[in-house]
Amino acid sequence: MTYPEFEINEEKILSLCDSAEKKSAPFRVLDKIGNHAKKIALTTALGLSVAGAATALADRIPAEKSMATLKWDLVGQSDLWEYKALPSYSEAPFLTEMVKSGQLPPVKDRLPKEPLVMKTGAMIDGTGEYGGVFRHVIGGRPEGWNWLAGQHQGWGGINITLQECLVRQGPLWQVKPEEQNGPLPNLAKSWSWNEDKTSLTMNLVEGVKWSDGDAFDAEDLRFWWEDNVQDEKVTSRMPKDGMGVGTTMSVVDPYTIRFDFQEPQGPARVSALAYIQGCPGPSHILKDHHPRYNPQKTYEDYTNAQPADDLKNVVSLGMFVAVVHAPDQIVIMRRNPYYWKVDEKGNQLPYMNEMHFKLSTWSDRTKQAVAGSGDFSNMENPGNYVEALKQSQSADAPTKAQFGPRVLGWNLEFNYSMDVGVQNDVDRELRGLFRNLKFREAISHAIDRNAVGQSIARGPFTHPWAGAFTSGSPWYDVDSINFRGYNKAGSMQILDSLGIKDTDGDGVRNLPKTGSNIEIDLSYDNGEATDKKQVDAVASMLGDVGIRIIPKPYDDLDAIMQSGNFNMVERRNHWVVPTRETCRFLPISTGCPLTHPSSADGSRDLMSFEKEMAIAVNAIQQSWDAGEISANARKIQQLWTDNVYTVGLVQAPAALLVNKRVKNAHPGVPVFMFEWAEDSLVRERLWVPKDQQISELMPGVIPTYKR
Repeated sequence: MTYPEFEINEEKILSLCDSAEKKSAPFRVLDKIGNHAKKIALTTALGLSVAGAATALADRIPAEKSMATLKWDLVGQSDLWEYKALPSYSEAPFLTEMVKSGQLPPVKDRLPKEPLVMKTGAMIDGTGEYGGVFRHVIGGRPEGWNWLAGQHQGWGGINITLQECLVRQGPLWQVKPEEQNGPLPNLAKSWSWNEDKTSLTMNLVEGVKWSDGDAFDAEDLRFWWEDNVQDEKVTSRMPKDGMGVGTTMSVVDPYTIRFDFQEPQGPARVSALAYIQGCPGPSHILKDHHPRYNPQKTYEDYTNAQPADDLKNVVSLGMFVAVVHAPDQIVIMRRNPYYWKVDEKGNQLPYMNEMHFKLSTWSDRTKQAVAGSGDFSNMENPGNYVEALKQSQSADAPTKAQFGPRVLGWNLEFNYSMDVGVQNDVDRELRGLFRNLKFREAISHAIDRNAVGQSIARGPFTHPWAGAFTSGSPWYDVDSINFRGYNKAGSMQILDSLGIKDTDGDGVRNLPKTGSNIEIDLSYDNGEATDKKQVDAVASMLGDVGIRIIPKPYDDLDAIMQSGNFNMVERRNHWVVPTRETCRFLPISTGCPLTHPSSADGSRDLMSFEKEMAIAVNAIQQSWDAGEISANARKIQQLWTDNVYTVGLVQAPAALLVNKRVKNAHPGVPVFMFEWAEDSLVRERLWVPKDQQISELMPGVIPTYKR
């Protein structure tokens, strides 16, 4: 089966951009692209119905035209990879020399009994050649290397490079519809359910080793689960109830684990064990830093057990391991000699020897990819789109820009807690207003989303968003959306009805209880130009209806949100797959989402529709019926938008940029669907012809450890 090519291509996009520049009102370009887009074919691939909800909605979100130009052939899950022993194995030539000199065991002894074997048929350019470098540019900086305690490694691909998880989501974009019944195997090569679906047994790949040669086994998973996920003093990426309230995990034997649930579950529950939640860390390294095993250590000590500037004990199950971190300059990663995946010829993966992460800015990531000095970029900053497209049109351009559907979304989010972060009576009154639907409707009606979109990128790139799923999601259903579009007069009428009026004549409305001017702090990420432009536009529009916005830029927005010390936030927080990082969006555990923190005593006054959405997503996790899953996804989208849980601003497509010299970069890879493209691209099978390989900075080096 092949997905059809979508109608709008890069040349058409550029022509629309040119016409936008010539119009007196630049956002009118949206009129030219009219009509609702064809659903991305992945909706069909997932076998999910997108029939309209029967609810009569007050407003419809404007029709859009998809900008996706993706086309690809679908394969079965088993066509991607399998687990089996091969007659013989090969390795990168310099590793062979290290084996001869006694620095490494033979490759067959470094691999599992049955390694994961990548299938040649799923590789668009086939088996690769060893050597070369894959160059990333990122705007993040490594926070630390202890991902079990929630530390990130700078994003942009470093995290996904280091972490291997029980199952895998990213490459599902390539899988046939009838096999869209859960995630792909990874460290767990298979799993099975008991008859009533209350117990899940997972079988691990036997013989996988960490990059220092230590065995990976069920003890690493027990440590991950008991001493991180279930320890609420650890900021684990998976929340305590991330596998369902009351779920337990037990070790059956060194290569078998079992999850036991309070209620029957469905295949979607297994998806929670993919990146970034189900990724174990090295228990043999980290136990000694955990207070449970070392009373002299604190939880802060544990979190910082692997600081960003110290690589001496950083081990990985991933294909590359960090060997150099020059702050604000570069992270150099070298191949993991114990990596546990091979191709069908028995060549140990990856094909490339070295990976670079130049530490710059997110905008520079796109510029360097377009210029050819970087090999990969998720182009996510709409302000770069037109210039990047123009440059990629040249016949000798080193990079191809490939647009997918609109999967990126920016919105305004409210702090719904009545006490966390409340500093005074004004804060307390604002929090009460945030919990009032009419007030949230007034905010939404005050926003001209077409103008917001054109402020960040001229042309057809952005489209109004109501919140919940972005339109590129397979679960997006336009008929389930209640959209409060731009209506300045309506916004002012609602504010008047709430008693929020300008009682002192200074042009700013006053709060009815405290009498103070209504001034709302709006937090945002200082490092994102796209966010800054939207905050400026929103501040102007809300000022027009009498609400003063006080922009508050932060270098670390996550830290501010985790503290609860904010009232309103603008950020990119899009949702595509309902079971991916659900804790970012819905209150499925006490620690999430960050927009509704629990009080110091653990209590939280959830609004009724929040509870309903949590029930609906739990039903998705438990169901084996595609129709029921689809219906609950529609229910979430309807509840979210009926109640203006967030004020959606705009949504935009992303484009994948990959250097043309890189082989096996499948042209159908979406930037973001089941996972980010760093996972979906299946980087372990990428390669570069020898005559196009770039010289390595650290040839002949592998990770070494001094303890």
